[in-house]
Amino acid sequence: MQSDHCDELSIRRIVGLEGGRLRRAHMARGMIGLALMVMLTGILPSPVGAQPVQPVQIFCFTLSPFVDTLFVEVTQGNQLLNLNVRWRASGGDAAGGEGGTYQLLGAGTATPSTTQANTTEVGLQAVHNTDFFGGNHNCGLFAQVGTPDSTWTLQCPGPTEFTAQGTLTFVPSPCPDNF
Repeated sequence: MQSDHCDELSIRRIVGLEGGRLRRAHMARGMIGLALMVMLTGILPSPVGAQPVQPVQIFCFTLSPFVDTLFVEVTQGNQLLNLNVRWRASGGDAAGGEGGTYQLLGAGTATPSTTQANTTEVGLQAVHNTDFFGGNHNCGLFAQVGTPDSTWTLQCPGPTEFTAQGTLTFVPSPCPDNF
C-alpha cells in the first residue's frame, strides 16, 4: 500500500496515537506555541523605566440639579482625550434616585464638537452595584461642555429604562473632599 507524503501533514491528523506515541500535526504545535507565547507575555514584567500614564488635568463637576459629583481624570491620547471618572452621590436628590448613596466607576472620551463651536463633547460609560438607576448597573452619560449652558443626558438601559438630564456645573480646583 502506497502512502502519499501530503497525508502525513494533513490538518485532519491533529492528535492521535500511533504505535504508543502521541502525534501532532504542525498546525497543532504552532497553536500551542502561540498560546504559550501569549501567556508568557502577559506575566512578564513591563520594560525597565516604564512609567504609568500621568493625568494631564483633573476636573470636578456637579450634575445639577442633583447632588451627584464627577471627579474626572484626563489623559492625552493620540487623537482624543481619555477620561477616568468617579461619580458619587450621598443622600438627598440624587440623579440615580431620591436618597441615593452610591458610587459609579467609569471611563470615556472627550473631543471637540464637529457641530458646535467652542464645545467639547464627552461620552462615558459607568457601572455600579446598587439598586439605583432603575436597577440598571450600566449607564451612559453624554455631555456638551463649553456651551452657554453645559448640559448632560443620562441613559441606563435595561428592563426599567432610566433617564435623567440637567446642567453640568464646573467646580474650580482643587476638588472638594466629597468628590
